Amino acid sequence: MKKILIVTAIIATSGLICFYSADKLIAYGRSVIFKSGVVVKNNVSIRSGSIDQRNGSLATTTQDYSKEKGGVDDYNDGGSMPSDTFSENFTQCTSANNYCGTGDSTACAGGVCYQDNRTNLVWSDYLDGGANHTWFWVNNCWEPGSSGNPGSCTANGNVACQCFSYPNASSGCAVLGDGNWRVPHQKELMQVYINGSWGNLPHAGSNFWSATTNSHDTHYAWIVNLHYGNTTNNTKTTNRYSRCVR
Repeated sequence: MKKILIVTAIIATSGLICFYSADKLIAYGRSVIFKSGVVVKNNVSIRSGSIDQRNGSLATTTQDYSKEKGGVDDYNDGGSMPSDTFSENFTQCTSANNYCGTGDSTACAGGVCYQDNRTNLVWSDYLDGGANHTWFWVNNCWEPGSSGNPGSCTANGNVACQCFSYPNASSGCAVLGDGNWRVPHQKELMQVYINGSWGNLPHAGSNFWSATTNSHDTHYAWIVNLHYGNTTNNTKTTNRYSRCVR
């Protein structure tokens, strides 16, 4: 019979005792445990109510959009964010802080870059003055049907749907500033929306390309709307807004 070592772990401060085998304890060590209004994650306790509603209430309406009933979205029909909207702390990147430690005065001139202090990611303004481009352009890839990427990207599995990078940076995030920027992943865009992109990043009111390909339709890639918060996918040859991260 297999011998099982029992380890006692005290979770939070209420005296709740859990029993795990030694191998299970490692697996559960970084899990999120919900109990009695407290979230415990990696030894950080967050009281219920502090992040349970990540959108605010709209006090000017006759209807009840209180936080207790779900609140309203940050975008608020293009108006100002509700005063009680959840938002992390963002730092504007200026010469005084060496452009959030990047030293990139070219990309961040004019205070258009912001650092999300929860993730430490630094976000650029939208690219090319807000012009829309394909997923290939944003990622510095040869367009389908070009000399560097012959073929078409119209169906799942098409070879031309992959990114064949230009030998020298010539488009998208690869040519921004000092060249150390990249296209954000889908979940990075989703997280910056949660943390308050609409109220903190310039020109956040649109859909933005991610670098992330749709796993079952590889001619599609994911986009994230930084003022509504939804995420969906578009064909990679569709023209959309873009911004970069580092």
